[in-house]
Amino acid sequence: MKKIFLFICMLSFATILLGQRNIKAEPLIIKGQLTNCPEKYLRIFFEDKNGALLIDTIPIDKSGNFYLKTFKIKNPQRTSIQQKNIQINDIFVAPGYNLTITGDAKDFISLFKTTKIEGIGAESNNYRAILNLTIAAQLKATPWYELNEDDLLIYIYKSRKLRDSVAHIVFDKKPIRDKYLAFFKSMVRLDNKFINLYYLAAYVNMNKGKFNYEKSSAFVKNNFDNNILNNLSKDEYLVSKDYRSWIIVSEYLDYLVNLDYLKDSTLRSHNGYKLEKANKVYTGKVREYVLHKYMESTITFCKSFDKLNYYKEQFKPYLAVLYNPFYKKSIETKFSEKEAELLSTAIGKPAPPFTLESNSGSTFSLSDFKGKVVYLDLWASWCSPCRAETPGLKELFHKYKDDNRIAFVSIAVSDGINEWKKALQQDKPDWIQLLDKDAIVSKSYVANTIPQFIIIDKQGNIVNFNAPRPSSGKELESLLISEIIK
Repeated sequence: MKKIFLFICMLSFATILLGQRNIKAEPLIIKGQLTNCPEKYLRIFFEDKNGALLIDTIPIDKSGNFYLKTFKIKNPQRTSIQQKNIQINDIFVAPGYNLTITGDAKDFISLFKTTKIEGIGAESNNYRAILNLTIAAQLKATPWYELNEDDLLIYIYKSRKLRDSVAHIVFDKKPIRDKYLAFFKSMVRLDNKFINLYYLAAYVNMNKGKFNYEKSSAFVKNNFDNNILNNLSKDEYLVSKDYRSWIIVSEYLDYLVNLDYLKDSTLRSHNGYKLEKANKVYTGKVREYVLHKYMESTITFCKSFDKLNYYKEQFKPYLAVLYNPFYKKSIETKFSEKEAELLSTAIGKPAPPFTLESNSGSTFSLSDFKGKVVYLDLWASWCSPCRAETPGLKELFHKYKDDNRIAFVSIAVSDGINEWKKALQQDKPDWIQLLDKDAIVSKSYVANTIPQFIIIDKQGNIVNFNAPRPSSGKELESLLISEIIK
C-alpha cells in the first residue's frame, strides 16, 4: 500500500504556484525511439494549474518510435513516462520544449543507463542525465536505508555535494535555447535541500525500535537546517517535488506523528491523528495542499461503505478550511467515484468478468470456473508483501489441488511481462497464473492496494472482496470450506 501511496504522491508535479503566469500557448513535443520496447503505448503524466492529474497516451510502433504533441502543458513541471515495462522518471517539460528521447528499453536498468534527451529543453534535462550516469555506477552499492547512522550522514553529505555540483554545471550558465533553465534551477536547488530531510526522517521511521523520542528528535534537528524546520509552510517550497511528495505529505509528517506517539502512546488509537497533526503544523497553501492530498488518498484506498461514511464525517472540519474550490470539488468527486466502485464490487454482486492469458499461453475466463469457489490473488512482481504470501498460498493450493470444487487463480496487475515471468521463475507457483496486461482487472476490481484476495462463490458472485491472506491460516481455510460445502 505504501508503495502504491508513495507511487500516487510521486505523480504531483511543479505547477502549484504558477497558475498566475501568463505563458503563451505553445505545444510540448516529445518524440524518439526506445529500442527493444515490449509496449504498444506509453503514458505520460502532467498536472494542470490546480494540481489535477492529466494523462496522455503515446502510441509506440514495433521499432520503438513514438511522437506526442500536446497543449496540456501550461507551465514548466517535472513529469515521467511510464508503462508496465517502462520508466523514464524526472523529465523536465514546459511549453515550447521539443524533446527527443532515446534508449534501450529491454529492462528498467538498461533504460536507466541508456536514456538520452536532446532538443529544445535538453539543457535543463542534462541535470538528470549527468546525475543518472553517476547513480548507475553506484547501483551495486549498499542502499542508504541499510547504512548505520554515521555512514548515512556521510552518504547524505556526499549525495548533496554531488547534486549541488551537477546543478552548478547545468544551471549556473546562460541558457542557449532553454528559457526555463532558471525555473528548473530553483526547483532543483530546493529538491536538493529537501531530499536530505527525507533521508533523515525516513531513516528514523524505518528504525523506530532503535530511536526513542530524544534520539529521534536530535537526529533530524542536529543534521538539518532548523530555520527551514521552524518555517516549513512556505508557499514557495511547493515548487519542489521532493518537498511535496516526500516531506509534507509523507515521511516528515509521519516522523512528526511518530514523535507524538513516543510522547503519548494513547494517540496511536486516535483515528485520524495524522490528518489532525497536518492541520496543526501546516499553514496557508501548504496546509490546503496536504489536507487535500491526504483526504484524496484515504478515499482512494477505502474498502467499505462503513469506512467511507466514517470519512465523510471525519473530513467535514477539514473541508471547511479548504479555500481552494478545486480541492473541495475534487474531494466531493472522489467520494462519488468511490461509492460507485464499492457498489460495483459489493458482496453478492456478480464478480467482474475477465479473459486473460496465462504464463503457459492458455487463455482463462472467470466463467471457466463456474460451479467452483474461486480464491483470487491480485499481486505484482515488485510487491514484496504480495510475494511474501506465495509460500502460504502454495501450501494451501497443494492441500486442495485435487478438490474440483475450488480454484486458485493469481493475476498480476500493474506489472510488466518480463518482470512477471522472472518472478514466476523465482517463486515457482504451480497454480493458474494470469497477466492483466491491459489493466482490465485492476480497474474492475479496484486494485488500488495489493496484495488483494477475493473469494467468489460457485455462482460467480462476490463473497468477500477483502478476504484473509494465505498467511492467516485457519481463518482463510474456514471461509473457503464454508463456501465449498454450500
